[in-house]
Amino acid sequence: MAAINDLRLIYELYDNIAIIDKDLNLLFAGSALKQILSENKIETDLKEVSSNLSSSPLSRFFKQTVLSVLNTMQPEEIKLDISGIEFLIIPSTDGVLLGLKEKISNICKIESELNNRIKELECLYNITKEYYAGETIDKFLERCIKHIESGFPSPSDTFVNISFGKNEFGNTQWDIKQITNVLISGIYLNEKKCGEIKVFIRNAKESFSAEKKLLDEIAGKISKIIEKEEETRVLERQQEILKAKNEALIKMTEECYKKGENLKTFFRAITNKIVVIDKNFDIIMSNKDDIGDSGKCYNKLFGLDKKCESCPAETTFNLAQDAFCEREFNGQFLMLQSYPILGPDNSTQRVLEVCRDITEQKTIEGQLIQSYKLASLGKLVAGVAHEINNPNTFILGNLKIVQEAFQDIIPLLDKLHFENNDLKIARLNYDLFKENITVLINDMINGANRTKKIVGDLRNFAKKDESGLTDIVDINEIIRNSLSLTQKHIKKYAHLELELGENIPNFTGNTYKLEQVLVNLTMNASEAIESSDESSDGLIKIKTWYEKQHNEVFLCVSDNGIGMDESVLKNIFDPFFTTKRNKGGTGLGLSITYGIIKDHNGKIEVFSKPGIGTTFTVRFPVK
Repeated sequence: MAAINDLRLIYELYDNIAIIDKDLNLLFAGSALKQILSENKIETDLKEVSSNLSSSPLSRFFKQTVLSVLNTMQPEEIKLDISGIEFLIIPSTDGVLLGLKEKISNICKIESELNNRIKELECLYNITKEYYAGETIDKFLERCIKHIESGFPSPSDTFVNISFGKNEFGNTQWDIKQITNVLISGIYLNEKKCGEIKVFIRNAKESFSAEKKLLDEIAGKISKIIEKEEETRVLERQQEILKAKNEALIKMTEECYKKGENLKTFFRAITNKIVVIDKNFDIIMSNKDDIGDSGKCYNKLFGLDKKCESCPAETTFNLAQDAFCEREFNGQFLMLQSYPILGPDNSTQRVLEVCRDITEQKTIEGQLIQSYKLASLGKLVAGVAHEINNPNTFILGNLKIVQEAFQDIIPLLDKLHFENNDLKIARLNYDLFKENITVLINDMINGANRTKKIVGDLRNFAKKDESGLTDIVDINEIIRNSLSLTQKHIKKYAHLELELGENIPNFTGNTYKLEQVLVNLTMNASEAIESSDESSDGLIKIKTWYEKQHNEVFLCVSDNGIGMDESVLKNIFDPFFTTKRNKGGTGLGLSITYGIIKDHNGKIEVFSKPGIGTTFTVRFPVK
């Protein structure tokens, strides 16, 4: 907000004027003006001034002058003879403005000076704006002509000419005889005159001292602009020289950058985690964003707070040679390999450490070992099954004859015992012999039948199915069919939950064998829940889905039974390995299941924790 002192001119103007309408009514009169009129016996209300002697002659004169101004609409002056005070009467659309000439002229002069200063500032601003328009110096000087002319009181009578070096800009089409004033200001570059600005003014009578200052200011600004432009040109020449000198270096830098980027791309494209560490095991660089280029290697790789046991990097630092070790972390098998980075003195300054996930490799190795086991055992079992089956067939057949024979012999022995109370058979009293012989024969028959079943399982394990993989398999339909065989047994121990995926594609396989896989997995799950202390809350879940990305059908059978520890897990697919030997388990169910899945080019994975349960996941490729 403006201060009171800043508004002094406004107060002074209003204090020294009066406003009179067309009917000579006094609308407004400033206090200072009222006092002056009163001192000179001039009535302020001209409407009451009459032509008779009741009003002063001066009042009547004022009234006549006001009426003349209203009639002619031309301003008039009144000067008091005694005091020498001058009044100015100015016409308006609704009346006249009466005021002290000195005050009004002073304010008009200030207004004129302000307008001229505004024009000067606009001139300087426009010149600066032209420079920042990005034109050349010659174009810039040519455009400045019109702005300099507009900064003078009468642009139509002003002609500007700028000379710079050998070039001259501006209008020279004017009559030299009409020129009454010439203003000149020099343009300097590094304190040396390099041009000048000439302003020719036509039909001028007043002094142009203010305009000369403006011209000097313009010339100074143009000089600074030209100096700045020259400095820019010098810098550009120096930059060109530097560019020429460094061209080879830039080219080499670009080549190094490209090679570095290529190396970085290759480095980051490696799927294995790679870090470079110093002797304090601090990471200097890595190829993975989640590891970064800082922190301890054991923390970033394994989330540990201290150095790993059997650290290969430590061996490399001490012996300056490659080292490696295997480590299990979060269910993954990792291969750690470290390589020395030698310094000038051939000592190991840093170590490059590669962390490679070998979980799949370990799985494949385990599957290969399992396949070799099964292949070797298959050959052995085929012969053993044949050798056992032949005598067992004789035993089983003969035992049935013996069983039927004893049905005929017992009545004869009863008659003989009646005649001879001391009768003994096989050193046993007859009563004891009679009581146990039937049990012994039944036990032998049961044992022979069990042997026959084991031989049948061995044959199924050893031989390929003659029907081959020619069926169109609907995995959900196989689940429904196999559950019709096992559901009654499962419901004794667990609740069955199905989550069968939709739109699962069919694949080629052997329906009978895959039903056998489902029966084996679901029966194992129910038996695991039966052995658990929480069998009343048992749950078996069968889930299927299709992964388009891998083009594989997935089958998952999970239970919340007793679970298995690591020592059991690593042997579950081995033939004859069983934890249910006392319940008649033969250890061939999962071995046969493994072989069937392998015949279908599938994979089987198992996850189990004691007290939590077990999950079997089977993957079948769709062809």
